[in-house]
Amino acid sequence: MARTVTVSSKGQITLPKELREKYHLKEGETVAILDASEGILIKHARSSLRGLLEGKVDSKGFEAELRRLRTEWSL
Repeated sequence: MARTVTVSSKGQITLPKELREKYHLKEGETVAILDASEGILIKHARSSLRGLLEGKVDSKGFEAELRRLRTEWSL
C-alpha cells in the first residue's frame, strides 16, 4: 500500500489515519525512524512487548505470534 504525504516547512508529515489505526499509533507515542536501504522505516519505539498482544491472540497461536512480533518489533 503506497501513500503520498507532504512534508511541512518544519519537516513534519502526517501519517494517514488508516496506517495509524492499523499499527495502533496513538497521539504522543514515540516512534523510531530508521534509515533503510530503500528509504525511511518508522517503527514503534517500545522497550518491551508488554500489553501489545492484549486481546489480539488466543492461546493456540500465542507462541507463533510472539515470535513474529519479536522479529517485527526488534530494532
